[in-house]
Amino acid sequence: MAAADGRSGDFRVRGGSVGGRIDRLVVENFKSYKGEQTIGPFVDFTAIIGPNGAGKSNLMDAISFVLGVRSTHLRGAQLKDLIYALDDRDKEAKGRKASVRLFYCQPNQEELCFTRSITGAGGSEYRIDRNQVTWDVYNAKLRSLGILVKARNFLVFQGDVESIASKNPKELTALLEQISGSDELRREYDELEEQKARAEEKSALVYQEKRTIVMERKQKKVQKEEAEKHLRLQQDLKLLKTEHYLWQLYTIEKDIEKIEAELVEDRESLQQVQEENRSSDYELTAKKKEQSAFLKKITLSEKSITKKKLELDKKQPELLKLKEQISRLKSKIKSCKKEIDKKKDDHKKHLGELRRLQSDLVEVTEAIEELNEQGQDTSGKLLLADDQLQEYHRM
Repeated sequence: MAAADGRSGDFRVRGGSVGGRIDRLVVENFKSYKGEQTIGPFVDFTAIIGPNGAGKSNLMDAISFVLGVRSTHLRGAQLKDLIYALDDRDKEAKGRKASVRLFYCQPNQEELCFTRSITGAGGSEYRIDRNQVTWDVYNAKLRSLGILVKARNFLVFQGDVESIASKNPKELTALLEQISGSDELRREYDELEEQKARAEEKSALVYQEKRTIVMERKQKKVQKEEAEKHLRLQQDLKLLKTEHYLWQLYTIEKDIEKIEAELVEDRESLQQVQEENRSSDYELTAKKKEQSAFLKKITLSEKSITKKKLELDKKQPELLKLKEQISRLKSKIKSCKKEIDKKKDDHKKHLGELRRLQSDLVEVTEAIEELNEQGQDTSGKLLLADDQLQEYHRM
């Protein structure tokens, strides 16, 4: 729909949802329209023409009014200024009312009737299909049809194109956001942006935790491999220890066999040594008798010392003499002990000499047997040299 005159240029109406359009308008006591006036029906392209003051702009204001535009945008300080008045007396009359009804058609749907009235108290009253509703419900219905009251996207007023063309990019962006209704979603957008930031931060934390988990998994894998390697090494160590113990047992068995063989030899040698000791026991017995005699003397000396101690208090002058006697006896005992130790050393030497002589005796015996065999082979007699005979008789 378009309205034009020679002075004011063009006004254009942009319908709401695609395919919908304004069918007709019913105004009652609105601005210059006295009583109830029906304007329409409108077609796809409608032109409203007329001289100045014919009511073209008031028609545009009526459309704006029924679609919820505020009175300050409709060339009125308050709603009462929009009610028809012939003169000042009409303006001061009480109970004046006005209304505008807009019939909106959509393909294959029932006709919608939007009504906005100015009450006697100077307030607004909204109806949809004659049902009174609140402004929020009224505005929500208009929004569902794509009509944004705040953005005023349903009309193009005189000068709008020039005004839009002269805006800078920031102002143009703000206007487009207002027309599209996206500015009302700014708070939600900011909240979603904040949620996005938190989600990104959380995602970063999750990614960091994931990296930490991956690193821990790698570390655990390395530890697992080291543990498995350690277990394998322990198994190898057990096998090596088993082999080592088996080798030790084998070595010990061989040592036992060797020691048993040596033990047999040592027993034979022991018997020989015992026989040698028997001969040395006689000397040892004699030494023990001497030792017994010395012990008796020591005992007598100790008794004498005890007796002398008892008599010490009575015979104090003789104490020094007795001490000297005791000292001499102790030195004599000491010398006797030394003599005994010397006898023991001589006994050990005799034993060594006895072993040597026995060894020589074996050698001589073997030599004699060899010589006897030689003698039997020659003349049947044993011939010895003088030194051999002396050695033989000595042994």
